[in-house]
Amino acid sequence: MSSEDIKNQEIQNSDVIKQTLFSLIYVANSKTSKDYAWSIIKTLLIELRKNHAFLKYIHIDEIENLRNSIEDITVLSDFNKVKPKDIGRAIQNIVDIFKTRMGTKAGYFFISEFKETLGEEYYSILQEMGVDLRLIDMEKKIFGWDKEKHRIKDKFDSNIAYVEKGKEE
Repeated sequence: MSSEDIKNQEIQNSDVIKQTLFSLIYVANSKTSKDYAWSIIKTLLIELRKNHAFLKYIHIDEIENLRNSIEDITVLSDFNKVKPKDIGRAIQNIVDIFKTRMGTKAGYFFISEFKETLGEEYYSILQEMGVDLRLIDMEKKIFGWDKEKHRIKDKFDSNIAYVEKGKEE
């Protein structure tokens, strides 16, 4: 077993999800308000529980009590029993939808900034879990549509973005 394998064994699933969520929030905070970024994550975790029941093991402090640190995210130990590939699918959904909900405020380099904030070690673990950030980045750049056929559009003369629903095929 290599030293990198030993190092990766020390990192629990709970560490990965906390680092992932906080990295998303950290990058978003530079583009929008702290409260908005945290509220998107809180809402997403609740919405995605129907597809990923293990997300119930994640708790984020109330918005008004946030210290804006990774410690604002609590992950119960049961989360560490979940298969890494299942967590990877959930993370892929979270990042994809989070970027969409941030709209144009996420910016062109959002995924690059997220990867940099996440760090090489955690990015490597996400890849092992099956998360493909390049796919999210390319999908948005090339097509501009998400999986639910939504496209974020700007009003160039204001600070407003809105979602356009695509036509059913």
